This record gives sequence, structure tokens and C-alpha cells, in this order.
Amino acid sequence: MHGKEGLYDLVVHGITASKTYIQLHPEHKVLVLEAEKTCGGTWSEDRLYPGLKSNNMLGSYEYPDYPMLEATYGVKDNEHIPAATLHKYLTDYALKFGVFSRIVFNTHVLSIEQTRDDGWEVKAQSEGTKGEIIYQSKKIVMATGLTSQPNMPVFTGQESFNVPLFHAKDFCREAAITKVANHVAVVGGAKSAFDIAYAFVQEGAQVDLIIRPNGNGPVWLAPPFVTPLKRKVEELLHTRLLTWFSPCPWGNEDGFGIIRHFLHKTGVGRWLVHNFWHLLGSDIIATNGYDSHPDTRCLKPWSSPFWVASGLSIHNYQTNFFDLIKNGAIRVHEAEINQLSERTVHLSTGELLPADALICATGWKKGSSVNFLELDLGIPGSSAEKEKLYQEAEKKVLNDFSDLSCQPVLRYRPQTSDPLRLYRFMVPTGTFQKRNIAFAGAVSTVSTSTCASIQALWISAFFDGQLKRTASSSEEAVKEAVLYSQ
Repeated sequence: MHGKEGLYDLVVHGITASKTYIQLHPEHKVLVLEAEKTCGGTWSEDRLYPGLKSNNMLGSYEYPDYPMLEATYGVKDNEHIPAATLHKYLTDYALKFGVFSRIVFNTHVLSIEQTRDDGWEVKAQSEGTKGEIIYQSKKIVMATGLTSQPNMPVFTGQESFNVPLFHAKDFCREAAITKVANHVAVVGGAKSAFDIAYAFVQEGAQVDLIIRPNGNGPVWLAPPFVTPLKRKVEELLHTRLLTWFSPCPWGNEDGFGIIRHFLHKTGVGRWLVHNFWHLLGSDIIATNGYDSHPDTRCLKPWSSPFWVASGLSIHNYQTNFFDLIKNGAIRVHEAEINQLSERTVHLSTGELLPADALICATGWKKGSSVNFLELDLGIPGSSAEKEKLYQEAEKKVLNDFSDLSCQPVLRYRPQTSDPLRLYRFMVPTGTFQKRNIAFAGAVSTVSTSTCASIQALWISAFFDGQLKRTASSSEEAVKEAVLYSQ
């Protein structure tokens, strides 16, 4: 893409980022490099399988300038959006706004290097071609998201397992196994583990769900409607009143700092916050009947919903998932996998589980999936300087939200590696002044389409130097990035 603007990869955020940039810069040439053969990221064709649905209902997963009409997509009000429908919607959006024709599919980026004129050299390889392709670009938007690199464990003895062993990301490619497997083991306590377990049970298989005792535990699986008023969970999450109960270092930007101060810095306020989250958790526990059966109790989350942030999931199955636990179709084990042998999973509890397949719903690797040559995306400075910044940010966060000091006891040792700390969750602080690179979708949120649209506008304005409110210096950008990501 010599002489062109560059957008690498295409996920939900990438579609919006490229569409917005094209609209605001019709004279620029934009190229999109996509590793998959279709667009959609999480909702690309190769990651779909029968029965997969979004946590979102109609109206909560669409762009403001392209409504998901029932007449076009067949989804009715109060229905969860099927994954195949989301893939079609995102593809239609890319076609309508001129993004699709700019996509180079089946292209993997090997490395990105900054050039002397503050542009970029991108080395890539397309499927079916030999050798590397070198692109030159003035600006780059990284839209690889947070679900690009599977976190795949390695098990002792897996070479002799002799049945399919794969990550949840590849379930679509391996979906034929659902038709022939009688006994299946699924590792993980996240929603994707539940989805896969449910899919196998619908085909008549016996599923063993293995949740590691030193992990994050079972996900909070909320019903679609909560509280005595039976309001949609997604509506409540987007109600301003309820945002005040969550600690947020930039929350006062909504103009209600006095209320936030009362809720998080006074005894009465903290009592209200504690009881709000306690009541919300109790409502979900009672509705799902976690304590009504010894087996469903094994799926009871280990910590308060106060701590899950965007990790909340929604029960979007055709039948009651917890009934499958009660009738034994899904058996829950809190155990480690000690080893694998032929068609057998050996648990730390001593149990031996027969298995025709083992699927790992074990999450994703953090950090950039692309190799940046001679460019540090992290916070600049020595270890001592960075540690001082982190301690200052920690002190301020705990001063503003003292409840965060009473964290639940973790069953695992947290990673010591530094997270990707971006200014406004989009811009590496080391390149802040150059305005030549941004990350779209490098944030976990329940407001995917809304966040994507806002980020797209912000990134284009940032590239053009048209933001009225932004850090006045790289130092200020660093401090804000550290505080907001602490």
C-alpha cells in the first residue's frame, strides 16, 4: 500500500474505524489487511457454529447510522442476535460504506517498523503467495482487538491423546465432532465454555466441564431480565444512575462528581454501593438457582459482580442451561488436568474422564499480536520511573475508591507483566506527539458498537489534530494512561 493510509486487521472496531476515516478523508487511499477470509472478527464466518448467539438483544449491537431492521435481519425485539446474523450485518455494513472493497483478506502481518519520516513499513504475507509483501503507510490503525491470540495450554501426554484437542476459537472448524462425540471434556469457566458444553449436549453428548481451581472461576451468567421490574441487563448497564455505583477514575466527566463523591467517599455512600452490588448478585443467584442443587452450586461465581466489569455474561440459550447441570448432562469438576492419555483426561482429583474431544475455552493472550520492530508500545522511562508513576496512580485510585482495597482473594498468581497502557485506551504514549498510530478495540466493554463508533471518530480527529480536549504533552498523556489503566 505504497503511499496509502493503512488500517491493519478488521474486527467490529476496525470496520467502524475504516468507515469513519474514509468518510472524513475521501481523498485518501485506505487499505485494510485482514488475516481471516471474511470480516467480522469474533463474528467472522470461520468462528461461527450452530446455536451461537450474542449476549446482546436487538437494538443493542448496531451502529447508529445503520439499524438492524427486523425486516432485513429477522431478529425480533427481546431476541438475542444469532452469530450468523451479526456476521451478515457487519458484512453488509462494510459493503454499504465502501470498506469491503478495500479489504485484503487472508493476509497476515509479520512485522511493523517505523520509518525515518515517521511513517510505517508493514511486512505481510498473503495466503497462496510466496514471499513477503511490503506496504508503506503514513498512518496505521491497529484493530486486532482482544480475541486474536488464543491462550492454549499444553498438557502432559497430549501427543498420545489421539482425539481432537483444540481452542474454542476453532470450534467452528471442528464442529463436525459434535455429531459423533459421545463424551466431551471442556476446560474453562467462561461463557464460551458454557456455549460449547451446551452445543455438545444438544447433540446428545455427555460433557465434563473442568474449571481449574487456580483460575478465575465460573462466569457471572445473568438472566436477560433482572430486578423485580424485569429490565434488560444491557439497558441497566447503560443507565447513567447505575454507572455511579462503579469506581471509575474519569467518571466525574459526566458532570455528577458530587454524587460519585458521596457514593464512594462517605460511609453511607459506600454502604449503598456495597448493598447495591450485593442485591444484584443475590438476584442473579436466586434466579439461576445456584444454591438449589449441589451441582449448580459448583458454578456459583467466586466473587461479587462488583469485580467482574465487562466480564458479565447473559443466559441466551433456548433452554435452561442449569437444568443440564441438574440432570447430569453436564458434570462440573473443579480440578486441574494432570495429564492426558489415549482418549482419557486425568484429573487432579483422581478421576479419569473418557473423552472423544477436549476443547479449551481458556481465553486469550494479552498484548499486541503483531511484532513491532524497534518500537516499545509501553510506558517510556526506567523501571524506577515507571514504578513511581504506578504507585502514584494506585494511591489516587484507592483514595478515590477505597472499596477497591478490599479485593477478593485470588486463587492464582497475577501476571507481573505490564499491561498495554494506551492514552485514552487508543494511543501509545511514546508516539503521542507523532499522531501516526492508534489502536481501536483494545478495550473490553459491554458497549461494543457504541464504543467502536466513538473510538472511530476520536481516532480520526486525533490524526487530524482536531481534538479540543487532549493531553498538552507526552508527560500528561503518560500520567493519564497510567491512572486510567491502573
